[in-house]
Amino acid sequence: MKNKIQQNILHWGILSLLLVGTLTSCSDFLNVNTNPAAQKNASVPLVLTSSEGQLAFYMGSDFYLYSSIFTQQSCGQGSATQTRFYDQYILTNADVNNSFTNYYAGVLADLDYIKKNTYQQGNPQYGGIAKLLQAYTYGILVDMWGAQPYTNAMKGVANPQPQYDSSKTIYDSLFVLIDKGIADLGKTNTRPVASEDQIYGGNISKWIKFGNTLKLRLALHYAKVDAGAKLQSVITANGPFMASNADNFQMTFDNVTNRQNPIHQFEIKRADYDFPGAFMVNMMNTKNDPRRPFYFTSYPAGPAPYTTGTGTYKGAVSTDGVSVQYSRIHTYLRGAVSADNGARSGGGLVNSALTYSGMAPQRMLTFAEYNFIMAEAVLAYSATAALTADQYYQAGVTASMQDAGVLAANITTYTAALAPVTLQTLIEEKYVALYGVPVEPWTDWRRTNFPSIAVSPSAALVGNNTIPRILVYPLSEQQTNANNVPSRASIFVKGVFWDN
Repeated sequence: MKNKIQQNILHWGILSLLLVGTLTSCSDFLNVNTNPAAQKNASVPLVLTSSEGQLAFYMGSDFYLYSSIFTQQSCGQGSATQTRFYDQYILTNADVNNSFTNYYAGVLADLDYIKKNTYQQGNPQYGGIAKLLQAYTYGILVDMWGAQPYTNAMKGVANPQPQYDSSKTIYDSLFVLIDKGIADLGKTNTRPVASEDQIYGGNISKWIKFGNTLKLRLALHYAKVDAGAKLQSVITANGPFMASNADNFQMTFDNVTNRQNPIHQFEIKRADYDFPGAFMVNMMNTKNDPRRPFYFTSYPAGPAPYTTGTGTYKGAVSTDGVSVQYSRIHTYLRGAVSADNGARSGGGLVNSALTYSGMAPQRMLTFAEYNFIMAEAVLAYSATAALTADQYYQAGVTASMQDAGVLAANITTYTAALAPVTLQTLIEEKYVALYGVPVEPWTDWRRTNFPSIAVSPSAALVGNNTIPRILVYPLSEQQTNANNVPSRASIFVKGVFWDN
């Protein structure tokens, strides 16, 4: 993200590890004197904390913005320049430099360090966690860019200009990597994984559930290629899979400056850049969706102190003039409200009106998503499973609403009114349930063409009449790894194997 809030990741661990085994294809600085006082061997538990913090932070940064704006869950508005460009589908190779580098030189470098330094210590479970986190990260990178450095990545000076593997080749490898990670988790550690694990607190059974559920997500993406064979195979293996919202793959942040949820931090540091999109808000308004008071502030906001406002909600449209006359992102993505200073602009909240804790989790793969995956597996691919497609569908909606804090009676009312499941209704409900989960709603739209999203009005005005399907490769790779980085004309072409 151009706004440099990535520096806040310093609070999550030791950035000295960012250069350990780094992939980046920039020229290495040679003949530099070695500092004899420099730390040679970092603590594996600290590196795990660092890698998890970076992953969650970066997922809630650029990738959240790109995918939520492309799918019109969000909309650039107000004083924004950056997000208005994204609404116009203007995203250059220079814009994505940081995203690419942060994952390879940061997250993946740390995870590679863990894998190389934990087994000889008798702590294979750390290696197992690292493998699952690698599989998740590479899966996201493939979904965003297609072909990636994989087989020859993380070789450091041995291969500073790594070759790219095809998106399908990487996906095939990720199933193997996950199985190896799960096998390592079943072994005994000399030092038990504990609080340094910021995601599951050392709960190995939850890591295993996550690994199996991640295989389901990848297999669902794969299903159009193999008619659901791999998906059925993963289901038949019977997990264990996520069983409740307590198993969500997410990281909760702190109520400390620069250590808060990244979406919340963006709201503070880039005031009035990002608003709920009219497409999603209108979809939820039509159904009187009870998640709205948690997802959005109401519009008009009503006087201080803000509670639930007026109970009406308005999303932003990309062609509107500069305005804050909309609902804003609320507690589900920003944490609890502790104060309201009364600042209003017409019917809208001034950005600084409400004080949030910033302790909302960064959700990355949830129990609700598991149920929607299973519903689609049964509905679209005739998978054999324990429940019907409609039962999984209802369970996915219920899990999402419970996670948002909706009252049980309101959940019952909403789910009782749901029509029998179709692929369209399933993906539309999944789209709403995965609000704040980066990338996956964009992936679902590319796989299924649902929800039925029209081209952004502001994009149409500048002549961009196709919704983006992939990212361009970063300028840094095009300049320093030109012999290997694939050519790509634009963000409007298909670039990953499952998008066919």
